[in-house]
Amino acid sequence: MKFTPAFRRTCFDVLLITGFALGSLLVAARIALQPQNPSEGLAVVFTPWTDAASALDRATSAGARLVRYGNYPFIVVVIPDDASYVSRVSSSGALFIADPKTLAACFPGANQQGKTI
Repeated sequence: MKFTPAFRRTCFDVLLITGFALGSLLVAARIALQPQNPSEGLAVVFTPWTDAASALDRATSAGARLVRYGNYPFIVVVIPDDASYVSRVSSSGALFIADPKTLAACFPGANQQGKTI
């Protein structure tokens, strides 16, 4: 089967638009979820295939105390020891750092102690 130039152009356009849409979504999420007061706690988000033990080790070895896990095992809520924590944990593989209160609002039933709405 031979693809026509018009079909190739359409595929390229779809991929380009999809890439820009995903990039815009990630930038908006990063800005919206940025922690307001890091000394009160940070939600450190790792890749979804990171297990709980590895996420905990990465988050606390960079210099923080564990508060709790997030709704998923790859999200760890910590209180950092100093202001340079964000750069250290980012270099250890964190996808992004978020405000735990804002991140909890993104999940249904997060404030009802395990009960879903």
